[in-house]
Amino acid sequence: MKVTKEAQAQARRLMRLCIGADGLLQEETVRHIAATIAAEKPRNYLGILSALTELVRLEVARHTATITSAIELTEDEKSAIRAKLDAKTPGLRYVWQTNPALIAGFTIKVGDDVTDASVRSRIDRLSAVTL
Repeated sequence: MKVTKEAQAQARRLMRLCIGADGLLQEETVRHIAATIAAEKPRNYLGILSALTELVRLEVARHTATITSAIELTEDEKSAIRAKLDAKTPGLRYVWQTNPALIAGFTIKVGDDVTDASVRSRIDRLSAVTL
């Protein structure tokens, strides 16, 4: 579905209403706004809802840290990672995953930012180097 510039602008204005004073997304406000739009059906409401959904998805991703490690991390290791990330970006939600293909190390993804400290990525970079 093609979303018009007007619908995108309206979705951005609505999204600003959904961000609380603490800078975090207010889930209840999002639900209320979406329900109101769906009930009242203003002009181009499907485009507005589509654009608002995408903005909410991006905002949730921006405040979600996905940590993937080769093995299950201990609580001490998780606490150390949480402390470092919370110092940079407070209010993160954490998702912990394991992927043995990393061999060792971990990757951290917060929004679009990826920090890759895995052995797999180092091997891949070394194999890409031409002699």
